Amino acid sequence: MRTPSLAPLLAVFYGCGFLAGFNENLVNMALVAIMGDFAVDAVTAQWLVTGYMIAVTVVVTCMAYLYRRLPMRTLFFAASALSIAGSLGGLVAPNFAVLLAARLVQAVGTGVFIPLMMNVIVDRVPHEKMGAYLAIGSAMITVGPATAPIVTGFMVSGLGWRSVFLVPLAAAVLLVSAGAFVVRDGREPVASRFDVPSALLVALGVTLLSVGLSEVALHPPVGAAALAGSAAALGAFAWRQERLACPLVSLTPLHRRVFWPAAVLVMITMMTYFSLSVMAPLYFEEAAGLAASTAGLLMVAPVLANASAAVVAGRVLDRRGEWPVLPAGLGLATAGLAVTIAGALAGSVAAATVGIFFGYLGTGMVLSPAQTAGLRRLPDELDSHGVTLMSMAVQLSACLGPATYIGVMSAATARAAAAGAPAAQASAEGFACAMAVAAAVAACGFAAAIAYARFMRRA
Repeated sequence: MRTPSLAPLLAVFYGCGFLAGFNENLVNMALVAIMGDFAVDAVTAQWLVTGYMIAVTVVVTCMAYLYRRLPMRTLFFAASALSIAGSLGGLVAPNFAVLLAARLVQAVGTGVFIPLMMNVIVDRVPHEKMGAYLAIGSAMITVGPATAPIVTGFMVSGLGWRSVFLVPLAAAVLLVSAGAFVVRDGREPVASRFDVPSALLVALGVTLLSVGLSEVALHPPVGAAALAGSAAALGAFAWRQERLACPLVSLTPLHRRVFWPAAVLVMITMMTYFSLSVMAPLYFEEAAGLAASTAGLLMVAPVLANASAAVVAGRVLDRRGEWPVLPAGLGLATAGLAVTIAGALAGSVAAATVGIFFGYLGTGMVLSPAQTAGLRRLPDELDSHGVTLMSMAVQLSACLGPATYIGVMSAATARAAAAGAPAAQASAEGFACAMAVAAAVAACGFAAAIAYARFMRRA
């Protein structure tokens, strides 16, 4: 370790990573109550989730610049202040517009936390130990969004929807209090220019991507037009980064064979993880007829398995390299999804639950090892850009996975209901169809993981 204060510093940033993940799913269990209080429909209310993810993605994209330009202590306290302000705004919001604005402020604050945590690890931890440290960070990131529905479900039922904002408010105050003593700078900021058009292109591209994925199954022309616009905006963003002398985020790491396959594996893994986090509770409630609290409790074991697998896999990567941990994780996730499909179609909640457990276990084995594999072989001058690209991969997965698979599930459920299937059966068939698509994507990831791990072993 390069500094004696690394352990308390990382403890603070691990807490920040957990809070950032928790905030992603903060309002999911409160949407129905919010719709009733403010008289808004589901499409409008969903922007509390979608808008948050878009804002976080834009902030993450800017983090390579922000980390170079601003002192770490300044970034930490600015992000904490915005998180606190957003949480307070959500707690007292008098109408939906104010609530949405508060949610976006919260997103700008917590969007800094995950890449800041990863940058600190990459900068200050020896490369031979990076897998273990990043594994703990990824465990915090994945446990956060999985824990949120469990905690907030009980809070909404007992204290009302506004109470969910008490959790991030209290956590941010606690973190900023601890950070006042341990967050210190060990580097000099570098003056550079912020490219506004690049940030606007990312915001436009991710917004159109979210709209397109949510609409393509129900309104194909609208969805296709939005997806085409998204591809154009993100393509223009990439084109601009390649030609700027000081890009918002350098795409140079993506030219390296040791990095870009790892980023692809991160995307595939997180698409599977985020989709399970959203769709598994829906399956338990709509198809299995379980109460929301029971559904939340059933998710505890998979979440703990995911976090534990991340920590163990990170240590294995440090000792043995990418083979066999990356292929084993995606192979296990693919098998788990296959069992989930079979259980859903057979009406066996037990089998589906076992499959979900192994899906979570497998994804936990891949995320941090894939991130570490790509990041630890970059030169120092590309570290912040590599962290930004890996963080962008996670955020894009959060947009791509749930939107795509929920669209498939909704369309398949509607078809089954139109064919005369009972509501529970229609939901189970829709869930199985979405899981079939997720399994196909995970199987492609399994094949890619084998090729990448073998290449890295030879290299």
